[in-house]
Amino acid sequence: AMRSAVLLALVAPACASPSLTPPRRPTSPALRPLPRSSADSVRRLRGGDDGPVAGLQRAYLGVPVATRSWLSAVLGLAALSQAGLVSEEVLAVDAAAFSGRLQLWRPLTAAAFVGGVGPQLLQKLYYGISFGRELERELGTPEFLRASLSVVASLTLVCHVLGWPHSADGLIMAVTLLACLQNPARSVSMYGMAIPYQYLPLAQLAMSYLFTQQVPWVDIAGLFVGYVHYLLNDNLKPDEAVPTLLKEKGRASDAKAARAAGAKGGGGGGKPGDRRRKARIVTVGAGASCGAGG
Repeated sequence: AMRSAVLLALVAPACASPSLTPPRRPTSPALRPLPRSSADSVRRLRGGDDGPVAGLQRAYLGVPVATRSWLSAVLGLAALSQAGLVSEEVLAVDAAAFSGRLQLWRPLTAAAFVGGVGPQLLQKLYYGISFGRELERELGTPEFLRASLSVVASLTLVCHVLGWPHSADGLIMAVTLLACLQNPARSVSMYGMAIPYQYLPLAQLAMSYLFTQQVPWVDIAGLFVGYVHYLLNDNLKPDEAVPTLLKEKGRASDAKAARAAGAKGGGGGGKPGDRRRKARIVTVGAGASCGAGG
């Protein structure tokens, strides 16, 4: 009887019904659910809302549309050339290919190709974006596009005559010159020297020669082409450089437009500088149609 009681005491716990609640497993910290949503996690991987990717996106979208398009073309052609997918000969100025084989893209690609990925690309992009953005905001996108396409056409002709393959350096120099001439009274610090804004392109040519020990012929051609456009096109000049008669006519036209807007009961939009420039553009066009005896 004593033996039966001992066996019953040993077997009873093993035959008892198991608990319905499973034992809790230790939770690893790596398996715990994230406190943020998936979108927050993606933003955190990108560096947050103020991370480098978001900063580059804001900087890219902050560039005016025409300059931004040129920037995209330069980066795309540089990447394709670096990968070996496009050769420089396909992008260069070639009159026979342009007229005979109808490769009409060559003037534009020649003006947007500055070589493969490297330090020279970064330097050219810095000057092109800085002064292109400044000039486009000063002139407006339509006038900036007209001036840029005219400069590209002129540089393409010069490159064809002299046998130069690409005109991007000349375009950057022409845009730099036109941007500097919009505010000639300003000064900029360059290597510790205060240089008047209107002489900055000449200083860039000198520095380019000192660093490379080569004459920057394409840049010199762009400087010449840009200055010719500045002399022949009054729309590219600031208000201070326009003759007094044209400025008086522009003020009269501006006052007339303001009176007409007041009579209609609507407010005039835009900045005062934009209205002066638009009035001056109309006046220049009217003065050019009058001829010598107008």
